Amino acid sequence: MPKSTTAGHASLAAGPFVEVQTKLYIHLPPCFANKPIEGIHEQLNGFLMRYMPQVDGVVLAHSDLKLLQTSGRIMYDSPYSHFWIAVKLLVWRPVKGSTLYGTINLQSPDHIGLLLYGTFNASIPSEFIPKDKYVFNPNKSYSHPDTNSSDPDSPLMSTSILNGEWVHKSTDESIGHEGVIEFEVSELVRTNDMLTVTGSLMKVPVMARRASMLPKHSPLLAAETSQKKRSAPEDDDHETKRIKKEKKKAAAAAAAAAAVAEQEGPVEAKKEKKEKREKTEVAAAASITEAAKEGGEEKKKKKKEKKDKKDKA
Repeated sequence: MPKSTTAGHASLAAGPFVEVQTKLYIHLPPCFANKPIEGIHEQLNGFLMRYMPQVDGVVLAHSDLKLLQTSGRIMYDSPYSHFWIAVKLLVWRPVKGSTLYGTINLQSPDHIGLLLYGTFNASIPSEFIPKDKYVFNPNKSYSHPDTNSSDPDSPLMSTSILNGEWVHKSTDESIGHEGVIEFEVSELVRTNDMLTVTGSLMKVPVMARRASMLPKHSPLLAAETSQKKRSAPEDDDHETKRIKKEKKKAAAAAAAAAAVAEQEGPVEAKKEKKEKREKTEVAAAASITEAAKEGGEEKKKKKKEKKDKKDKA
């Protein structure tokens, strides 16, 4: 996925939909060399209805495409062309602690399943449903809305009757209003390309909320903060990883060679020391032998001189 930096401003209008002006680092395949705009649009279309970490939301549309470079870069043995673009993205970015409305499409003792804007899924676990107000009635039936109809938000369209429903304890009326329920966003789970919303029917006071439930003060601030932790690359990720891998291999080989040399070093030192000691011992023995030989000759000479003097006398 191309890297990005967020620039410009995000719309702060009420609701989870924001427009984000951002920069993307594109890796264009060689088949689009003569038609780069078409290739860029194809890559941008691949982001639609997927969670994009760079903008912290689900991309719904893109517009105002601008090329920020007159030419791309081709690096190493990769045939891809790398360059920066600027684009405006329409993003669905729900905020923890905010209020949303969902159409009920599933009810069970464990949770209530919701459909947001006829497109996104949400869930309200039973632990986030106040038991002093609501109770699950397994003997009651409710209509399941038709999400494939021309008006997906209409709770009046139904395809089946399902058993079991959450109802008000005091009145035994169905939860919500005509199949639509208001809830508070308590958790946002981001996994792979999906964004899962967990809701709550408990009105938790702001000061009593967990840190994970507190809303972000500004979508732009959150995007800029995340950008500070990421530096936009100038090189292709694949090539960078390959170079790092080669460096690691070279470092490992050097470390292995150093270890072998370290092991062989003491052996060579001991061998050299032994040879020096043997040479010293041989030299000492030769010196002693020579000295002994010279001493014997000197003794014989003195003995002969003494004998000669004695003969003359």
